[in-house]
Amino acid sequence: KETIGDVDFLVISERPGKVMDFFVSLPGVIKIWSKGATKSSVRMKEGFDVDLRVIPIKSYGAALQYFTGSKEHNIALRKIAIDKGLKLNEYGLFKGSKMIVAETEEEIYKALGLSYIEPEMRENQGEIEAALSGNLPKIIGYQDIRGDLHIQTSWNGGHHSIEEMAEEAKKMGYEYLGISEHTKFLRIEHGLDEKQLLLQRKYIEKLNKKIRGIKILQGCEANILSDGSIDIDDKVLAQLDYVIAGVHSQMKLPKEKMTERIIRAMKNPNVDIISHPTGRLIQRRDEYQIDFEKILKVAKKTGTILEINSFPERLDLNDQNIRRAKEAGVKMVINTDAHQKEQLRYIELGIAQARRGWAGGKDIINSWPLEKMLKAFKG
Repeated sequence: KETIGDVDFLVISERPGKVMDFFVSLPGVIKIWSKGATKSSVRMKEGFDVDLRVIPIKSYGAALQYFTGSKEHNIALRKIAIDKGLKLNEYGLFKGSKMIVAETEEEIYKALGLSYIEPEMRENQGEIEAALSGNLPKIIGYQDIRGDLHIQTSWNGGHHSIEEMAEEAKKMGYEYLGISEHTKFLRIEHGLDEKQLLLQRKYIEKLNKKIRGIKILQGCEANILSDGSIDIDDKVLAQLDYVIAGVHSQMKLPKEKMTERIIRAMKNPNVDIISHPTGRLIQRRDEYQIDFEKILKVAKKTGTILEINSFPERLDLNDQNIRRAKEAGVKMVINTDAHQKEQLRYIELGIAQARRGWAGGKDIINSWPLEKMLKAFKG
C-alpha cells in the first residue's frame, strides 16, 4: 500500500508467552491495548498501532495469506471456499474439521483452483478471475531493474557526486545509471543551463572511460513551462542520451490547459520521458487536473514514456494509472528521483507500485538490457 494505518506481525513460535512478553516490553511501546496468549496489540511512540499474532508453523501460509492483501480479496476467496464446501480462515483451509492445507500460500490458492496471486495484486480488481482462468500476467520482479534513469548529483544540489552514485549503483548490480539534473528554470534546485549540461556531458564521457562495470548515461529533468515548451534549447537536448521533462510550477492550471501543456511537451521530438506525471505528493498535494486518457493516447502515438517515480512522497504514477498505461500499450520507466546514494534503494517502492498496477517486464523499459532500452528513446 502507499500508506499504512497499522502494522501486523506474524510469528512462528512454540513458546508464544515469551514472544508476547518480549513484544510488549519493546522500547517504543507507549501503550498496551491488549495482551493475550497468542495475540497482542500495542501503540508505538510514533503514533501507530502494532498487532502481533503467534501461530504454529503448520498454519503459517494460511495466516500469511489471511493478513496480506485487501479485505475484499479475502472475502472473495472465502466465498470460493464456501462454494467448494470448504472453510478458509487464518488457521487453514478446512473440510469440516479436517485441515486440507495451511503451510504455504501457494497451497491455499492451488486448493481453491487458482494460480498463485502475488501479494501486491490482492485487491479484488480482477486478479481472482484471472487466476481462476489461468490468465494472470507475469509481473515485474524485484531483481529485474537494470538501471535508474532519474538521478540528481552534486552538480545541482544533490548530496553525492556522479562517481559516488555510479559506485552505489554498481553495488546494486545495475548495468547503467542515468544522470538527470534539474534545469535552469528551477533556480532553487540550482538547475543547469545549456552550457553546464554540455560541460557535464564531456565530464561523463571521461568518466565512462575510467569507471568499469557500469554505463553512465546523461539525461536531464527539464521543465515543462506553462505553455508546454521546454526550458532548454532543443539543440542541446538533442545531444543528451535521453530527456526527462516534468511539471514543476503552476500546478493549478485548468484541466484542459494542463493537459495541453503536457501534450505539447510529449510532442517535442527530444522529450523521451514525462516525470511524476500527475504531480501528486502523498498527503501533501493532490494530483493536478489532467485528462489522463488524452495523455495516454498522445504518449502512445509519440512514443513518450511515463515515469513511475519511486520517491516515497510521490509514487507517481499510482497503481490505477499504471494499469491504464499498460492496457494502452504505453511504456513506463521506474526511477527513484534520488538526490543521494542511499535513496537509490527507493527503487523497491517503485517496483511494488508497478506490481500493484500489473506491469510486467515488457512494460518497463529499464528492465531491459542497455542497447534495447536506448532504442526506446525517440532519438
